[in-house]
Amino acid sequence: MSSWQDGIEPSAARAADMTGSSWIRALKEARRPLAFFAGSIVAVGIALFGGGFDALAPLSQQAVCALGILAGCIIWWVSGVFPESVTALIMAVAFIVICGVPTEVAFSSFASSTWWLLVAAFALGLGMQRSGLMERMASAILRIFPNTFKMQAAGLMAAGTLVGPFIPSLSAKATMLAPLSLGISDSLGYERKGRQAEGLFLAMFTGLRTIGPAVISASVIGYGLVATLPSEVAARFDMLTWCVDMLPWFAFVTIVDYIAIVALYGPRGKEAPAAASAARTSERDPMTPVEKRLAAIMVCCILMWVTEPVHGVEAHVVAIMAMVLMVATGVVSMKELRSGVAWESLIFIGCVLGLASVFAHLGIDAWIVSSCQPAFVALAGDPYLLITGICIITVLLRFVIVSEMAYINIFMAFMVPLSAGLGVSPWVIGVSVYAVVNPWFALYQNPIYLTAYYATEGEMVRQSSMARYCVVYLAICIVGLLISIPYWQWLGLL
Repeated sequence: MSSWQDGIEPSAARAADMTGSSWIRALKEARRPLAFFAGSIVAVGIALFGGGFDALAPLSQQAVCALGILAGCIIWWVSGVFPESVTALIMAVAFIVICGVPTEVAFSSFASSTWWLLVAAFALGLGMQRSGLMERMASAILRIFPNTFKMQAAGLMAAGTLVGPFIPSLSAKATMLAPLSLGISDSLGYERKGRQAEGLFLAMFTGLRTIGPAVISASVIGYGLVATLPSEVAARFDMLTWCVDMLPWFAFVTIVDYIAIVALYGPRGKEAPAAASAARTSERDPMTPVEKRLAAIMVCCILMWVTEPVHGVEAHVVAIMAMVLMVATGVVSMKELRSGVAWESLIFIGCVLGLASVFAHLGIDAWIVSSCQPAFVALAGDPYLLITGICIITVLLRFVIVSEMAYINIFMAFMVPLSAGLGVSPWVIGVSVYAVVNPWFALYQNPIYLTAYYATEGEMVRQSSMARYCVVYLAICIVGLLISIPYWQWLGLL
């Protein structure tokens, strides 16, 4: 009898173990091979049969294959078939081997200013964490603002807004502010990837993001947009005029965005001040020599970013110089750089940013925008429908046109000639695109978001939660544009 029980009990235990979390693990393990085959079938299907669809007929066979490869890789990324960097490398190699894309095009982003700024951002963030300077800066802000979620979120949003007009690189600002938001969150005792930590990250990120369309100098995108406008239109929009014309949008988005972050990510019920005793204690200690050296480097770095229009040294060059100085002065060692920087993430970023060059080489981006041109003409009779349509189509197209600057340039090339017939200032069309051109539903869509996300080593937020709030933020931006329409009509822009 006992032997019979001995034979049955392990089987029963195994059966019981297949409930709950074990079933979840089993489903996750089964999902990967299914997703692998699904992605492969989608890629091959589009490559072989996509050219037969009328919509894809203007594209070359290589361009159709590239769309298929991207679709398959997106399925792999979402399902986690391979690590992100591995899938990205497979995609880049497939572009070269199957689509005939030159190697220097597929991997062009590894020589771009954005990628090198990210390398330096990762290194600077590592130095701020290892030296203790980030904790010290966080404790200084904690002393200025009360230790509550609402006030710290307001402080981070204000920081992004106030530094915005002075540093023309959004990625540079993310490099500086993202590690600081992580330090503040840790000092307040919030769980990493918890609701409050994600809220502080969003306050920081949306603060520096919202100021971009409101002030020309807050981003190079603003200067790029001015360059697409006819000379007689561009002459009207100096820095002050641009800011005044965007004031209703900026005020509405800032206020409603803050309210939404507090409502969705703040503590439930009455909030008591969070404990930050460790940060306060560290602030009483004198600065270490390493902290002093890094503080001097960061001050010089920020001053160089602020004065970029004067000296002309680009943000990524300044950041690389700061990284070199950090190693040369012993703030971090080469060994720490090798082990502390997320090089796999940098490989992933480099490959996905290369999509912009690949699609431009194959003519996919221009085809996408030109295909949507009839839709804009159909909406021209109503400014509310026109701006809403511009925003929705922009958000959708940014899933396949990775570079926001490339998208704006191509879009405006098609829309500026039409704007006179539509009775709309091309500036209104441009800022409507600018307001929603930086979604972050997927990591590969937004280099600025990538900088902020990985400057905290991917430890502060969950991408799924950030993608959900992206819907909220974009909706706020669109409503802000619609609210601005009567104001723009009064100014004669519509």
